[in-house]
Amino acid sequence: MTGFGSIGGLMIGILGLAIAAYGLDIHEAYSSQAFSLGIVCIATGGLVVWTSNRKQHNPILAQKYQTESQKTDLDQNQIKYRNLYEGSPVLQRTVNTAGIILECNQAYVKNFGHSKEDILGKSLFDHTAEKSMEDMKKTFEAWKRSGRVENIEIWLKRKDGSIFPALISANNIYDDKGKLMGSNTAIKDISEIYQAHRVLGEHERQKIQLEELKKADATKEEFYMMVAKECQIPLSPIKKYSKILRDASIGNLNTKQLEAANEIYDNAAKLEQLMRDIIDVQKLNSNTMEFKKEKFAVDDFMNQVMELSIPMMEDKKIEFVNSTSMKIFITSDKIRLNEVFYNLIQNAVDFVPTTGGRIEIQAKEEEGDSILFYVKDNGSGILEKRKDQVFKKFYQVDISFKRKYGGSGFGLVICKGIVENLGGKIWFESKEGEGTVFYFSIPK
Repeated sequence: MTGFGSIGGLMIGILGLAIAAYGLDIHEAYSSQAFSLGIVCIATGGLVVWTSNRKQHNPILAQKYQTESQKTDLDQNQIKYRNLYEGSPVLQRTVNTAGIILECNQAYVKNFGHSKEDILGKSLFDHTAEKSMEDMKKTFEAWKRSGRVENIEIWLKRKDGSIFPALISANNIYDDKGKLMGSNTAIKDISEIYQAHRVLGEHERQKIQLEELKKADATKEEFYMMVAKECQIPLSPIKKYSKILRDASIGNLNTKQLEAANEIYDNAAKLEQLMRDIIDVQKLNSNTMEFKKEKFAVDDFMNQVMELSIPMMEDKKIEFVNSTSMKIFITSDKIRLNEVFYNLIQNAVDFVPTTGGRIEIQAKEEEGDSILFYVKDNGSGILEKRKDQVFKKFYQVDISFKRKYGGSGFGLVICKGIVENLGGKIWFESKEGEGTVFYFSIPK
């Protein structure tokens, strides 16, 4: 603008000279007026040139313009810094060398739960958790000596008394002489990191506990297997000689002696069955039970089940019926299926009435590619509230029956394990006082 003023003044002056020269000719019209106008233009042009040059070389005026420009830039930077400070998601607070909080941002206010008026002017130690108070004091003193704080872990305290872990870093503030005046502190809440570490630690602890439990279970299973097998050794001669004693052709026993021999044999048989059940349960739990599949006729198999089960019914007058009529073939483990039937029929024998009891077994082809088997009785049935316990270990319908008829409580657990290992499923229907039907289906 200064260069334009000087040139403009010169042009006005030149124009004034031309007009004045025109006015010198007295013969021209309006010569006197033209001359006067030319003089005014010359004077005006000279004044413009002089003023422009004076502004250009005046240092005070130039300094004034520069100061106002710097002030404007400074104000803009302060606004920008303030917006960054206030809008930062990181907790920010400004403290002096005495530890007094001079300023804080909205994230800090929100996290700590105080109003801003309650925060400003208070000591930073008011927001420090008791467990980190000594560490905070040491950190603050170290900062005053070195002017440096970076990622120091401190536990802080909110208004409601809750505490949280944080990482503290400080940007130092100096005066114009380079003296430390305070710091702008950035605080990062690391509660989520602590929570993640806690969860990982808990998972690791649970993993160790699980491994210990697995070892304990393995040791327990080994112990059960050892005891069961060792107990089977003396049972064989006990059963053998008690059976000999029961034979009237060999030993002449009176009634009381014969009852004793029978009791020895029966209890030895029950104990032997218990040992077999324990071994089977442990094999099922450890997935070590062996299954050998072969193709066989289902109707012939059901007749064999009938023959093997009749001795269980000697003490009761039970109507035992095999309703299987179709000629069906299946490829499965005959020995294990027989074990399932043995347990289900024994269970039925225990709970049908002494007189008028009825047990029915049947096998029939099911829709799809499987065979449906069932054992039906007219016994005492199962209470509704106990139905979800049936396939659990040691379960029996009524503990009084257990005392009367015995049983390990493993029978139905073994049935379920065998059926499922053969690819089938097992279930039941029962009504208290009317009897129970156990079904199981096995793929062909």
